[in-house]
Amino acid sequence: MKIAVVEDDVSISSLIKRVLLKEGFSVREFSTAESLFSSLFDYGEEFDLIVLDLMLPGVNGFEACTFLRERGVNTPILILTALSTEDDKVYGLESGADDYLTKPFGIREFVARVRALLRRGKALNFEVPKNSLRITDSGVIVDGREVKLTSRERELLKILLENRGRTVSKEELLRKVWKGESVSKRVVDVHIKHLRDKIGDRIETVWGVGYKFTG
Repeated sequence: MKIAVVEDDVSISSLIKRVLLKEGFSVREFSTAESLFSSLFDYGEEFDLIVLDLMLPGVNGFEACTFLRERGVNTPILILTALSTEDDKVYGLESGADDYLTKPFGIREFVARVRALLRRGKALNFEVPKNSLRITDSGVIVDGREVKLTSRERELLKILLENRGRTVSKEELLRKVWKGESVSKRVVDVHIKHLRDKIGDRIETVWGVGYKFTG
C-alpha cells in the first residue's frame, strides 16, 4: 500500500518514512500541500492513505483537507497536529480528516492508527433494497448516484445500517468507530451532519440517546 506523507519538518518526515517502510508500506514524501495536489491532480498519482501535518507553509492542513474533499478525493486522511484542544480536533474532522494524532506521538500508536484507517478504507457492501443504498469502497450509492464518504462516515453508516430501525447510542458509536479514543459526543454529531448532507434525511435523531437509520 502507498502512503503520502505531507510534512515540512524534515526530521519528522524522515522518521515517519522509516517507520512506514519498516512496516512494509510504500512512501512518498511532500513538504507542502501544493506539491501533493500536483501529484494527485496533475500526474494522477494515487494513495491509500494521506498523513498530513496541519502547520504547513502556504496551504495549511485544514485548508488542504477541505480542498481534497471538495475535489472528490476520498483517500483516508490522518492529520498530525501540535494543537490539542477539542475545538482544533473537531475543526480538523469537519475539514474532512478521518483521524488525528497529537504531537509528540508514540510510534506504536501511529502505526496502529495508520493500519486502522487502511482497514476502514476497504469495501463495505450492504444492500438496502427499499432505499437503493449501497456502501462501496469509495463511498455510497444512493438511488443510483455515487456519493463520496470519508472512512469514518462509512463506518458510522455501516453500523446504522446493521441496526436499521434501532436507535444506536452515541456511546456505542464512539466505542465502535473511535474504539476508545478520547473524543467527545460532539464529534459524532459532526460526522452525522456530514452524512445527512450527503445522503439526505435518512438518519433520525433520537434526542438524548443517539441516532437511528430509517431510510
